[in-house]
Amino acid sequence: MIKSRKLLISVLLLLGLGLGGWLVWTRLQRPPEAARFLPEGDLILYADLRPLHLWDLSKSRPVQLDADYQDFVDQTGIQFERDLDQIAISRRDTPDHRDVESSEIFVGRFDSTKLNSYLLKSSSQNEKYEGLMVYVIPHAGHTVRVCILDQTKVAVTNMTPEDSIHGMIDRFHHGSGEPSLVSEFYRRVPAASLAWLINRMPSEADVPQLPGGLSFGFLENTVAVASLRYTGDLLLRADVYTANEDAAARVVESAKTLFAVYRTVSQTLGPRGNDPDVKAALDSIRVSQDGKAAVFTAAFSQKFVKKIVAEAGPEVLSATPTPANTPAPAPVPKRKR
Repeated sequence: MIKSRKLLISVLLLLGLGLGGWLVWTRLQRPPEAARFLPEGDLILYADLRPLHLWDLSKSRPVQLDADYQDFVDQTGIQFERDLDQIAISRRDTPDHRDVESSEIFVGRFDSTKLNSYLLKSSSQNEKYEGLMVYVIPHAGHTVRVCILDQTKVAVTNMTPEDSIHGMIDRFHHGSGEPSLVSEFYRRVPAASLAWLINRMPSEADVPQLPGGLSFGFLENTVAVASLRYTGDLLLRADVYTANEDAAARVVESAKTLFAVYRTVSQTLGPRGNDPDVKAALDSIRVSQDGKAAVFTAAFSQKFVKKIVAEAGPEVLSATPTPANTPAPAPVPKRKR
């Protein structure tokens, strides 16, 4: 009797552990909640910024806040480098390719009362949708809509309401649906990635050109899944999915040629080109083929990452002047040294 009871307890314990493991595995397979709220786009990007808070980047270099940013901080109490924990972005070109539409989900810590008050002052009109307030804000020639979803999440967009802000609110309320790129390709993002992007590459005419006549044209009509993981070093992996194995081989050969040229050029860029951490980062880049995919990998040391973050941190967090034909999805205050 005692043996039977012990056996039953052991079986129940194993079943409980198995169920718990299955639930954890299932949860890890799902995209982050913020990314699931996004509307359709040709580029989906997600970043978990919480590990960066441990580095206390605000003290890496002394900065002086711009008056606009200082006013924003004073009125809302929000400092992006301290309070922003996650961000998810969806971007796409307009049909005429002259502009870019984007939507963002910001996750962090903020005082919703203060933020509501700030948005109310900035908005030209307000709309109610599904019980939530949508603030309509003219900014840089665009109509930006902002909605505080709950105590930790804010949705921002310059897309049309029916296609973006309404959809994001619906997904927030009902927890169903996600961008098609996420549905199709998120399973290819490595587990425990701190940041990732899924990008449907445009035709060659729209691919960015590099100085010296170099081009990323070999990436046209592909889908790239890139990710960053931290294992002591920062590991970059990008899988570029093509139509067939021959196309993947062409991407690999073109990429190897491009990287060889870049390594040569970098050695002529003064002391920066001789920096051992920069050289190690460049030397770590590998390109290989896996069936229909071209696979890019690289490893960046902590010293290299800290150098880049320390030097670029204030600039990355600042909002630079925006050209008239490029949307600024939210009235983000500027910073300067």
